[in-house]
Formats: sequence, C-alpha cells, structure tokens
Amino acid sequence: MKYILTFTLIALTYVLKAQEFNKSINKDSLLNVLVKDLPAETKADILKEYKSDSEKDKEFLLFILSMPRSSKSLQIRNIDSNYANISNLKAEYLKLVPSNTAVRIEFTPANANFNIKESIDLRITSTANDEIKVSQEWKLEYGSKKLKEMLQSIKWNDKTLNKIRKLLDSANCISIENGKITEIGFARSGMGMYSYLLFDRDLSDKQIAAYNNGCEYIFYKKNIVLEYGGGAAGPQCFPDR
Repeated sequence: MKYILTFTLIALTYVLKAQEFNKSINKDSLLNVLVKDLPAETKADILKEYKSDSEKDKEFLLFILSMPRSSKSLQIRNIDSNYANISNLKAEYLKLVPSNTAVRIEFTPANANFNIKESIDLRITSTANDEIKVSQEWKLEYGSKKLKEMLQSIKWNDKTLNKIRKLLDSANCISIENGKITEIGFARSGMGMYSYLLFDRDLSDKQIAAYNNGCEYIFYKKNIVLEYGGGAAGPQCFPDR
C-alpha cells in the first residue's frame, strides 16, 4: 500500500525508540478519529490495512497517523496573519542569545496516545578564538540534568525557556535558530518541517534567485523565504498544497 510504504522508515525509526502505546485508549476509536479528514481513497486503504495488521503493527500505524500534519497554505496563512508576532519573536530571541553563539531550540509537544512527554531539542554553537564548539541533544526532558547544564552554559534558565515558549506560541511556531538568517520553524508535517527564513533586509535579485528554487525554498516577499525540509521519508520538496 502506497501510504504505508511511504511511512515505513518513519515507523522503523520509532520502533527503535520503543514507544509505548497508552493501553487505556481504544485503538479502533483512535483510528477513526485520525483518519476522518483523510481523502476517501487513502482512508479506505488504511482501514483495510489496519484490519489485517497485528496488534503491534496497528500501534505503529496509529503512531504514524498521529504525527502532526501541515501544509504550505497554512504556512502562508500564518505569516500573513501573524507577521507582527513572528517579527517580534525574532527580535526578542536575539536579545537572549549570547554573542558569538547560535542557538536552535524546538519544543516538542506531548503525545498522550503513546505516553510521550513534552521535550526540547537544543543545539548550541559557539565560536571563540576561531574555534567552533557544538553541543546538541534531542528530546531533553524538562528538569533534566542535561538540559540544566546546557542552559547554564549560555546563562539561560527555566524563566528563559518560558519566555521563548510564549514568544513561539504567539507566533504560532515551534522552533527558532538565530544566525545570519533567522530560521523559524512553523510546523512539522510527518518528518518534514515548514519554516520561515527571515533576513535582516529585503532580498536582492541575486538572493531571490538563490532562495527560490521551488523545492526547499520559495521566495515569498521582501525579507521572507518559505522553507520546507524533508525528513527521512516522504516528500523532499514542497508538497503541492
């Protein structure tokens, strides 16, 4: 089945992490909720596959279906309606990051269906005396020793995290990274990510040519580029939506 094959690698990724399905949830009821807005043909294929799956395979399929979904149209709608908050997010975040440092942070929500707690992905890149040092961790739990150590290295704390999260929530976004170009993650979709690249100035003709290839980059207007980063499986360029 095309839908299942497309996401096979995604399922294998999470199998290795041994995610545990919440046994208090009825699988059949959850499936009906997850497929209700899918195209009729896709929905029929999934329901047929689900009926013949083992219990473990059903859990894998439910995990795949419960992954977030987004689209280019939603990405554009958000930048159009929420640009002031997105611009404010960039400005306020830059005030928090130490000099000669780039910090990427992403907040991952909990998934009650699979007993997954909220977590943070954090990457810190610092430059001193022409030496580049990178510290990176995924799925850091709130209050964990490693998270506290990484935050302390850039003089951040829980209050800093709360401020960044509120700024992201206001912008309806999930991640941000400073640098020569600020990259703000709008939403994940499967294993892909829809993002905004915000330049300090309106793009030149040369920059527009470089950031308008119709695949991972689409020049939108002024200082804004839309970006789509494909994951290990699924589309690698902007889906046609």
